Amino acid sequence: MLPSNIASTVETISPERIRSYRNYFNVTTDEEALGLYLWNDALSAAFFKIVSILEVTFRNALHRELSHEYHPHKNQGNVFDNDWYESLITQRIIWNPKSIRDITHISSRQRGSRNPVLTAKSPAPKPGAVVAGQTFGFWPYLIERRNVNWQKILHNALKDHFSVNQSYWDQVAIDDLLLRLKQVCELRNRIAHHEPIWKFTRIIHRSSGNEIYPAARTPQDSINRMIELNKRLVRLLSWVSEDRKNDYLNSHYKRHFDWLVTDKAIDSYKCLKLREGWKLSKVKRELRKILANGTPIEVIHKNNASMIIPGVI
Repeated sequence: MLPSNIASTVETISPERIRSYRNYFNVTTDEEALGLYLWNDALSAAFFKIVSILEVTFRNALHRELSHEYHPHKNQGNVFDNDWYESLITQRIIWNPKSIRDITHISSRQRGSRNPVLTAKSPAPKPGAVVAGQTFGFWPYLIERRNVNWQKILHNALKDHFSVNQSYWDQVAIDDLLLRLKQVCELRNRIAHHEPIWKFTRIIHRSSGNEIYPAARTPQDSINRMIELNKRLVRLLSWVSEDRKNDYLNSHYKRHFDWLVTDKAIDSYKCLKLREGWKLSKVKRELRKILANGTPIEVIHKNNASMIIPGVI
């Protein structure tokens, strides 16, 4: 979305936020900084696609294996799709079930009582709906709970992981997985709160205390970290489903991401040259040049317009 009034748009977003782009990327005008702000928006959208694919794939894999592990205690569902979470709540493995109870129960407050009364919904929501209602952050929280056979569950859930048997999933391996999952949560939250994707802090391994990545201090550092983060997300997705990983790698979402982390893309956004308006007749003549140039083109024909976006076509 191109701004019609630079000064007004900067004021709406906030001069402080735009100034952070000017300082970090060493640009001299609000127009360039605003272009980089729009570039960050595009990167957020590109990252969110793989995050959403990973989120759905990962939660369904864990739901399947937790259902299988706790199916003797189920109240509803079948062997691979049941309310395993009720058993974990009863055992106080899930000691803060609010996100689940918000879906499975109705909260009411009686007159004169400070504490709400929870009444189970009837009929009970289907397990799939309860699981789908959990945030991505629920799963690292759950994996940190002890008294669950995570070696077996993770080995079966991450069916395309390179591990040969479930003994691989000792605490060191689980800590590494948790680090990866929490990176996804942090990225998801930054996208949701419209924060700069290019800001990368130092990452320390939670067990060893060793530095995994230093903080990004230059635009090139940020580009390198974004490329590496995308690779880590792809690797995590491949552990759950090699097929879904390949679907993503072969998609226009991945090609568009690859374009966004190039100097050509950054220069296009800095100059706010996010699109050129070409008539259909010109596009037909110069399609090869358009594809080679890697610049977004708006195709105009009569009263209609369509976009040719690098990586998408």
